[in-house]
Amino acid sequence: MNELCGRLESFIDGELAPVDAENFRHHLTRCHACETRMKELLALALLADDALHSSAGMADVGPTRLQLRRRRTWMMVVPLALAAGLAAWVLVTRTGSEPVSSELWLGQSPGRTLEARLTYPSADRHRPYEVMRSGGDKPRAMSLRELAKLEEAGDERGIASAYLLRGDAAQARAFLDRLPASPDLDSDQAVLLLQQGAPEEALVLLDRALKQQPQHPQALWNRGLALKALGLSLQSAEAFERVSALKEPGWSEEAARRAAELRRQEQEKRKDWKGAKEECDRMVAGGAPLAQGLAARHPGLARLCFYDALRAATSAERVEALRPLARQLDAVDGGSHLTDALQRAAQSDLGARKPFAADYVKLTKGELPPPALDALIVKLREARHEDLLLGTLLFLKDSRQFEEEYRALALGSKDPWFALLAEERQARADIQRGQTPRARMRLTEALRGCGPESRFNYRCLELQRNLALVERQLHRPVESRAHALAALERARAGREWTKEWRLLQELGQAALFHGDVSLARAYLEETIQRLPERCEDHEPAYANLALAYYRTLDFAGAREQLDRAARCGQPPSLARAFVIADLAHTQERRIEDTAMLTRGLEALRAVPSRLETAGDGAMLRHIEGRFFIEQDRHRGQELLRRAIDESAPLLDSDVNARKARVYSYTSLILDAARHGEFERALAFFTEERALPSAERCVLGVTVDDERTALVARDAAGKLLGHYDSDRRERLESVEGLVPEALAQALRPCVTVNVLARPPVLGKPGLLPPDIAWAYHVGPSLTEARGSPGPRLVVADVNAPSELRLPSLRAWSPARGDDAGLTLLKGAAATPSQVLRAMRDAAEVQIHAHGVVDPNVVDGSLLVLSPEEQGGRYALTAGDLQGHPLQGRPVVLLAACHAAHSKAYFHETFGLPVAFVESGARAVLAATQEIPDAEASDFFEPVLARIREGLPAARVLRDARQDWLRSRGSPWVRQVLLFE
Repeated sequence: MNELCGRLESFIDGELAPVDAENFRHHLTRCHACETRMKELLALALLADDALHSSAGMADVGPTRLQLRRRRTWMMVVPLALAAGLAAWVLVTRTGSEPVSSELWLGQSPGRTLEARLTYPSADRHRPYEVMRSGGDKPRAMSLRELAKLEEAGDERGIASAYLLRGDAAQARAFLDRLPASPDLDSDQAVLLLQQGAPEEALVLLDRALKQQPQHPQALWNRGLALKALGLSLQSAEAFERVSALKEPGWSEEAARRAAELRRQEQEKRKDWKGAKEECDRMVAGGAPLAQGLAARHPGLARLCFYDALRAATSAERVEALRPLARQLDAVDGGSHLTDALQRAAQSDLGARKPFAADYVKLTKGELPPPALDALIVKLREARHEDLLLGTLLFLKDSRQFEEEYRALALGSKDPWFALLAEERQARADIQRGQTPRARMRLTEALRGCGPESRFNYRCLELQRNLALVERQLHRPVESRAHALAALERARAGREWTKEWRLLQELGQAALFHGDVSLARAYLEETIQRLPERCEDHEPAYANLALAYYRTLDFAGAREQLDRAARCGQPPSLARAFVIADLAHTQERRIEDTAMLTRGLEALRAVPSRLETAGDGAMLRHIEGRFFIEQDRHRGQELLRRAIDESAPLLDSDVNARKARVYSYTSLILDAARHGEFERALAFFTEERALPSAERCVLGVTVDDERTALVARDAAGKLLGHYDSDRRERLESVEGLVPEALAQALRPCVTVNVLARPPVLGKPGLLPPDIAWAYHVGPSLTEARGSPGPRLVVADVNAPSELRLPSLRAWSPARGDDAGLTLLKGAAATPSQVLRAMRDAAEVQIHAHGVVDPNVVDGSLLVLSPEEQGGRYALTAGDLQGHPLQGRPVVLLAACHAAHSKAYFHETFGLPVAFVESGARAVLAATQEIPDAEASDFFEPVLARIREGLPAARVLRDARQDWLRSRGSPWVRQVLLFE
């Protein structure tokens, strides 16, 4: 017995405080003495109750206070009166799936410290949310006894919830990972991601949960938190309003308050910016200078308007009135550039500027027609009003006009604002000339002058925004998103409300490019809600939303977005035209689409400035062909052929040209397969890669949204094909994609060359493990044979300590196996050293850690030793560009996730493909984790047999089958061969 046993009578009488009663209830389930004694007291109480009832005739004798209390208490447990009933109750309490200990769920606290909601009922009881001013609550201890009960009951969801409540992410993940898929699991895993500062990933899981269960209260709540963390306040408010509508006690009221506060804050930001802009416009038109408070809150906008107001000034008094504002803004950005500009204006002939100043004010309002703008430029040049000319030239839509003149004027001002603006304008000129890589270099260099401080914040955010756009045009979505987020941070810091709006729209487009559909939809819907009255500005958002819905195979949703765009009255953009063409092969096609698409393509071709790159012309041709091939095959095929021809001269410099070519072959292959023309379809596979016709043991695979086309020749050269359009979910895995009949026909082949097109290329499990096959990436179907030559091994690298990666086993060559071997290890195994050493090698082995970090690079990266200068340690697919592998090596990437690739619709981006494109004959890599203790035992014999000249695909197949029979380690199924 212990001291708790002395509380039994008080517990029975109901005299214990709630927390003490809860604790005693759990003590009772474990204490045999108390259990026995309680049975005795129960029997006595029942006898007493009977005696009380039997004396009902004694009307003058009322029950004592103690009798009433005991009677009231025991009347609540009468169903448990018998001993057997009590034993059953104890047993249920012991083994129930959910212990009632409020301590386990932090129920003893009057408020909650977890802002998110968990799906476990005991952990989802509403209490006010408490924020600790210390930056976080102290770790909360957890009863190991209570935890053990959950463990004994197999309640892994309860255990995970208890850890989540305490912010123990590692422990929570271990138990969540054991649970079967469900909306509840998605919501709880999203809480884990929110705790780890990953709202984007959380949003994906929450959208998936809500797709299955649209009114899931916890998922809706957590989605509101994820959107709030992303700064998407109106989308967040909408999520909380949906929670409020569920009328859950406590949660509904808090959700309503959160939604109202988010909307109020957003409305205040918009109102403040609009007020500043209106005051700015009045100042430029001759009104009072900006108030000090407005200028302090919006320094970028204030400086922009100061320049315009100074150019429009026509009297000394007006110039002098601007002096306090000049001093205030100079203090923000440093220097005396505005005060100096004001002095120069005061010393000029202000009277002679009057006619020009009036035209300039009209120009700032958008009221000066293009011919008048051209005439104004000529007059200003003749009159030598250089400050006015500098401001006027910026309004030219073609940045190539007077490019050198603008640069000379900007740099001549000695004002850093205009020096940055000159680089930005010249970068736009580079893009308009089709020199996008040059624009990227120019903007990157200009940004070196933008530090973390807020000086010239407005100009720096524009440089970063333009660099994000350039990176997107070059199809570098990871880099594009990073620069756009940096620009967004600057926009918010400077309260640049319209810049923030524009950046949210562009972040939505970047997310869509990267395949992050949930994130794209959140960003784009936010932009529409922030400016609901400006329908004409929403065409890009609606078009990209349509594309996002289409990517998830929600064709009705895509059509709804196209209808929203059409109501705005703007001609279709390239993105909207693409979706119209995409819907042509679905049930969402409409008769009026033909006229709409034709008008849209004509409008785009009539105004070349609406096209971003030279490759957009080929893309327009592809869109036209993609649309018409569904109703007029001959016309569509002809247009697609023209798109391929038009893209040819631009393939090396223009991503959109490469996309137009790949997409056109996709349409041609699917069209041929749909009509049973498998010979023609296979010819397109080989033609695309400039390969000779395939006579045997080849498989062509292409997937486009819901459609799949496969064509093969077996070992005897027999042609087989398959086409379907039955997919209802986005392609995630390719296992089972090849029908069994096709796989069976290919089994007799010595090796199967797989011509897989994006997004299939690089995915594991396409063919069964007992078939020898390889992804064929390079320009020839000739079997790659081994040949003697120098060998390079990279091992024992010094991974940066901050990555906290475990050390790998030391590598050493087998006895007598070091002839012609170069070993790069330790501090020498840096990315630059490895790239140099690989150039002439005939075999390359890299034993290192592989990491997948979508925030850093597409695909995976290899962790090498850091460089002495700069500390760079990663070797990525992009690093291989411009580094030809002249020895045409066989490459082994003995690193976890080394074959992990990012599959877009026009290319697969990852290390294996990059190695082949740089000259490797063959690349061996795994998409998943590789056990360090087993890597050498598996790969060394494989490499030895390839050196003997055996076909790599057959060697890999045999080694994999032997390994599975002898050791059973499943990781070898994920090892892929690229040739």
